[in-house]
Amino acid sequence: MPAPVPPRRSPGNLPAEITTFVGRRGERTDIKRLLSGSRLLTLTGFGGVGKTRLALRAAEDLQRAFADGAWLVELATLTDPALLADTTAKTLGLRTRGRDSAVDALVGHLGTRDLLLVLDNCEHLLDACALLVGTLLRECPGLRVLATSREPLRCRGETVLPVAPLTVPAEGAGGPASYDAISLFAERARAADPRFEVTEANRGEVAAICRRLDGIPLALELAAVRLRALSPAELLERLSDHFELAGPHSRGAPERQRTLRGCIEWSHELCTPAERRLWAQASVFAGDFEIDAVEAVCRTGQGAEPVVQTLPALVEKSILTREEHDGRTRYRMLEVIRRYGWDQLAPAERTAVRRRHRDFYSALVARSEPEWFGTQQRRWMDRLALEHPNLRAAMEFCLGDPAEAEAGLEIAGRLRDAWIALGALNEGTHWLERLLTAGPVAPRAHARALWTAAWLAVMKGDLATAKPLIIAGIRLARTLDEQTRALMTQVSGIYAMFAGDLPRAIARSEQALAVFRTTGDRNQEISTLIMAQMAYGYAGEAGQALERYAACLELAEEVGDTWFRSYSIWNAGTVQWRRGRADEALTLLRDALRLKREITDELGLAVCLETIAAATADSDPDRAAKIFGVAVARWARMGATVTTIPWTGPAHADTEARLRAELGDRRFELAQRQGCELDPEEGLDLAEAKDPATASRASRAKDAPLTPREEEVAALVRRGLTNKEIAGTLVIAQRTAETHVEHILTKLGFTSRAQIASWMLEQHS
Repeated sequence: MPAPVPPRRSPGNLPAEITTFVGRRGERTDIKRLLSGSRLLTLTGFGGVGKTRLALRAAEDLQRAFADGAWLVELATLTDPALLADTTAKTLGLRTRGRDSAVDALVGHLGTRDLLLVLDNCEHLLDACALLVGTLLRECPGLRVLATSREPLRCRGETVLPVAPLTVPAEGAGGPASYDAISLFAERARAADPRFEVTEANRGEVAAICRRLDGIPLALELAAVRLRALSPAELLERLSDHFELAGPHSRGAPERQRTLRGCIEWSHELCTPAERRLWAQASVFAGDFEIDAVEAVCRTGQGAEPVVQTLPALVEKSILTREEHDGRTRYRMLEVIRRYGWDQLAPAERTAVRRRHRDFYSALVARSEPEWFGTQQRRWMDRLALEHPNLRAAMEFCLGDPAEAEAGLEIAGRLRDAWIALGALNEGTHWLERLLTAGPVAPRAHARALWTAAWLAVMKGDLATAKPLIIAGIRLARTLDEQTRALMTQVSGIYAMFAGDLPRAIARSEQALAVFRTTGDRNQEISTLIMAQMAYGYAGEAGQALERYAACLELAEEVGDTWFRSYSIWNAGTVQWRRGRADEALTLLRDALRLKREITDELGLAVCLETIAAATADSDPDRAAKIFGVAVARWARMGATVTTIPWTGPAHADTEARLRAELGDRRFELAQRQGCELDPEEGLDLAEAKDPATASRASRAKDAPLTPREEEVAALVRRGLTNKEIAGTLVIAQRTAETHVEHILTKLGFTSRAQIASWMLEQHS
């Protein structure tokens, strides 16, 4: 009998903690209790009180209780309520297609799932959040929502938990160790100065600092940084002096909000003029940003040191946080700090900074377009995904003035490949529709936007929307250059293919291809080659299809492309399968699947799985049914309905009918369910391997390794020791032992110590 498969870690996207989480045990217990009885819990409180950190830690505590994990949707950078559902769907990995709305996709995805959804920073989207959450809770019985907001959502069934500042000692209270505010201040002070300790000599000043700052986490973190240069007594003196001066600026605000503002103002006053200007101008960025962006957008003043030399000072002073993404450094401001910085800019300067911000991201998109096809493809995919909030902000700026509409349309129109790769077809359509009616636009930019909008509509299977866009684009292109006319010819060709007019699709593809070869546009050349390859394949002209495939491969390999090459290989495999050459087909399809795994092309992975299942159906129907189940699960995770996608729907129905006829309904449904329940990576291993045994070995090789210390802890858990006994045996703190056990449970996807003991026994047997 095979050994039982251990439970896996719950899926989700919760970020790793960069700094330690301190205190809030009572609140964490309350959240767990309240969510057990209420399906919507909103954490409320003013900015800087710690709602987000508390929500994330609570979600981390709870995620193993949800079979489908805990998912964070960050809303601070989202300003358009119309994009709330799309943003939520995209965070969950869903791709909305056809006429189904993002809300429908979310309901379809979440309707049968057991999942915790964390909506962070809802206060500026209250009505939209209330509407979406209300709909999802009505339609999705296994869904729980944990929201953070400065005020309640006012949804039916909502439970509200106000988040208070951290506990502080009263005047004359005993030892400070039991107060969360002092624990947080001490932790952050040690990060600023490793020599810092709370001692008998300074404990009074430390307690007074925490009282002066009302236990507000953000204020405590900003103040702790000052201990690099000041003693606790000096810090306390300067805090008191500053707040007496700063208080009148916000007399109408609650005391705690005046305290936080005073702390931020003091941090501002301690900056040099160049640092203050950089803080204010960098507040234009939505989300995070890179050094090239801040250098292009921000000006520190005549005669001041360059931005690149000023930036580290803001990191040192905790105004900016610094993170690494695949070897690149990105910077971010907390929202409350960003808003304070933005308030320091005069209206005219705000407009100038926003225009420079727009210009930088417009240039970034223009630079990405020719480099998308080639060795830099993956880098651009990652960069544009990270810059998504800033691209939104740039386009939003262009909507505020009709004179800026064309610049915004240039950005949206150049992002065709990115909208597709990022699974943001609906959002791309949203921006294009708004910008096309926002103001006067030059004919070429207008035609390019119509081309992109038509492509997105066709990719969604929405041919009714695509048709008038194509007609308008063709009419406009008649007065423009040959390249623009060829773009409209190209998109009319793919429209014809999915409308079933294959002769027209072939003719239009060949016509556009000839122009792109003449103009040297290799990106559009390979895109059109794949279109022609597909059209010939659907028409049964295998020789012509494979000839276009060879041309695609030659061009892709010449420049180091992966994205287009993977689609061409997939289509070649499809052609070979239709010719009855299953072995050749499977070799090609597995090659395509491997490439799509490298670039994380969710749509492409699902398409490859569908075709591999079809090509395996005759030789190994049980395995084919499992792979079919893997594909079904992937479509569901994307929020897509496979039967509405023109190039997969008919084949999907045919494969299911063949497998049911071969296996019978009961055996087919059992195998399909087994495929659906596989871990996504194991499902891909099953499809990519040439035989099931290879897939099984690949799956076992992916077991999460433990560090040497975690191996020691796991061995002691196997012996039945408690956390306290483990701490004593290894001479470590009990809290450290608890952390090690939590890490082991997380890595192995377990929920109990007994499972660790069983796993260790199996490893050493």
